[in-house]
Amino acid sequence: MAGGGAGEGWLAAAVPVGLPLAFGCRRLWWLGYRRAAWVAGAALGAGTVATSLVAGPVALVLSAVVFSVPVWIGWYWLVRRG
Repeated sequence: MAGGGAGEGWLAAAVPVGLPLAFGCRRLWWLGYRRAAWVAGAALGAGTVATSLVAGPVALVLSAVVFSVPVWIGWYWLVRRG
């Protein structure tokens, strides 16, 4: 699969945008909410991928940040709750 197209350059640069969601799900996992971490990662990750297929690289970055916010809010709430 060598060769590649012109649009692959932005995709390689956009790979790190999934890290906030992954790290948030990892924190939920560490708190013992394993099923919630899997569900959140799959659902919100699918939303990010769907957005990236429709829009361009800027929208991908924004959607990745927006879709990771609920996971971080949930983690913060669970930590504060005890």
